[in-house]
Amino acid sequence: MSSSPTTTCDWMILQVEQKNINVRVTTMDAELEFAILSSTTGKQLFNQIVKTIGLRETWFFGLQYQDSKGFSTWLKLNKRVTAQDVRRENPLLIKFRAKFYPEDVAEELIQEATQRLFFLQVKEGILNDDIYCPPETAVLLASYSVQTKHGDYKKDYHFPGYLSRDKLLPQRVLEQHKLNKEQWENRIKVWHEEHKGVLREDAMVEYLKIAQD
Repeated sequence: MSSSPTTTCDWMILQVEQKNINVRVTTMDAELEFAILSSTTGKQLFNQIVKTIGLRETWFFGLQYQDSKGFSTWLKLNKRVTAQDVRRENPLLIKFRAKFYPEDVAEELIQEATQRLFFLQVKEGILNDDIYCPPETAVLLASYSVQTKHGDYKKDYHFPGYLSRDKLLPQRVLEQHKLNKEQWENRIKVWHEEHKGVLREDAMVEYLKIAQD
């Protein structure tokens, strides 16, 4: 029995279904653009992302979106992207974020790209006060953050004020203690000097270990 011919209406529906949908994905350190089909699943998009950024330790991560009510939600990877309540924008906005935290940072986060994504996400959470951090710990963490950016402290290179443009402490910590900007900077500098010889990637891991504790 022969199949019925495709009508003009059927063809138009097929064209609509296969139309590319623009997606903008933000990682903690990059912005990526993809074109997906209406049939593309969350898993297919996820695989495209990790392949593009060269990430191998993929099992810690997921995709987040803002739903039509404004709530942040994890994308279901086994479902089509367009079948979920992703806010209808052009492009669709998706965040690539760490979803699961390892029990042992030093043992489980091997790839530098993974360490960096975790470091940036945890740092953002601490600075925004989404992750609570006591003042003294916040200063220590700030010093490791400085080590990842500036490397070893050098007296003839890192002059007073070298941290003035960096956001290093949560606003809550700054408001709790009556120290001026220079005094905070000096506290962080003292710890920064102690990290001499610590590689930038090792400083990221130390940051995560302290934050985990």
